[in-house]
Amino acid sequence: MPSKGFLKVQTVTSRAQIPVSGATVTVSTLGPEGRRELLSLQRTDESGMTALVTISTPALENSLTPDQAQGWTDVQVAASHPNFDGIVVRDVQIFPGVTTVQELILIPRGGFPTDLGETEDITIPPQGL
Repeated sequence: MPSKGFLKVQTVTSRAQIPVSGATVTVSTLGPEGRRELLSLQRTDESGMTALVTISTPALENSLTPDQAQGWTDVQVAASHPNFDGIVVRDVQIFPGVTTVQELILIPRGGFPTDLGETEDITIPPQGL
């Protein structure tokens, strides 16, 4: 029986000390045909946080022993802001009944009008249950 897990995202800068408000955050997963499905599109608040996102996960029993099927749902989290380089974090693991807080550290852009910035791309390895 499917379950639910939860995700909050916080965008920060300056060695994770200053919240970044107004960042656009997307949460997506791969659908059955390999297409990306959007689960959430939000802007961060003054504390750099998104609202709680509810995500379907496998049953809790799947995450209790290593011989079971994958016990979590992988999602991709991306953030963008006009004053910062973008960031994409792949394979964020959402477990049933657990609230995951994913921190995204944004790097300020160079400040030149022609500076398009870069996008940092991070992949989280699977859990060794």
